[in-house]
Amino acid sequence: MDTPNYRRNRFFHNLKTQFHVKLPRDMGADELNVILGLGSAVIPAGGQQTLTVTAPRDLIIRDLVVRGPADALVTNITVAGDALFLGTSAPADAFGSGNQSRPAFDLPVAGGTTLSVTVSSVAGGAASASFNID
Repeated sequence: MDTPNYRRNRFFHNLKTQFHVKLPRDMGADELNVILGLGSAVIPAGGQQTLTVTAPRDLIIRDLVVRGPADALVTNITVAGDALFLGTSAPADAFGSGNQSRPAFDLPVAGGTTLSVTVSSVAGGAASASFNID
């Protein structure tokens, strides 16, 4: 084996290929999931819909993102039947993806736990929701 005519940098020489990828290769598929979707539904005019999902594994819900008609209101958020929402309602825009100061929960949730979000609208239309997770 030929010796290079320069001194090798031991730090760079000992780096593994894992250093160069954005995510470590030893992470499982569950650890790569960052969104937990609650699905979508059509809200009838003057009505409400509850979007529900069961946590597939232990996770931490970070923040909620809701899309809906212009007049959509979030009226309830529950985790395992416990309300995370105080008051009667809040505009869905408060949970919109463009709102950088939307509420954060940072709440640990066990796998098998039911999470739900209820959205109402006077005009009606499609609504969807998702939690950012770790």
